[in-house]
Amino acid sequence: MSHETQHNPAQIKVVAGWALLLLIGIVSLTWLQPKMLGGENDRLEALRLRQDRAEDGAAEIRTLSNELTTIKQSAESIKHVPADSQFAVLIQDLGNRLEALGIQDREITNGGSVDLGPAMSIPMRIRMTSGFPGVYETIGWIESLPRLIRVQRVQIKSKDLDNPWETELEVEITLDAIFDPSLQPGALAAANQEASR
Repeated sequence: MSHETQHNPAQIKVVAGWALLLLIGIVSLTWLQPKMLGGENDRLEALRLRQDRAEDGAAEIRTLSNELTTIKQSAESIKHVPADSQFAVLIQDLGNRLEALGIQDREITNGGSVDLGPAMSIPMRIRMTSGFPGVYETIGWIESLPRLIRVQRVQIKSKDLDNPWETELEVEITLDAIFDPSLQPGALAAANQEASR
């Protein structure tokens, strides 16, 4: 007995339809998959770039923060330029410092104010006799002042050239106390008013 299968044309159409749908699905997936993955790859690349920028941004923030710290430290070392000479206070403080160092033989003189362009100065001369530690401490104290002082010259003469560190030294320090009258309150307004006339 042979078994003959007879196929109904309707069944053939259904099977052919399924086969066609399967073929269309396979072709579509093969053709669309790179495009779909391409979109995902683009999104993945965009996320990587965003992450890199965020890391670069964090590094940039760290760099800028370090630069700001350096600038602040530099700004702290910048000397103050007062609006007036504050000369009397400076002479008194210097006299007190020399007294505290035990330097009795001393003389402090000054000249008239000198116009330096944007600022002014009062020249000063300190003459004293002291051992090397006193000279060193005096110069260090002058340099440590919070206001701008320009040391023009330090002249040291030893009474004993064979042993200059253990003898009294004759010292003359010439310096300028810098100040800027234009920093006084109202000085800028007065200057602008004068310029507009």
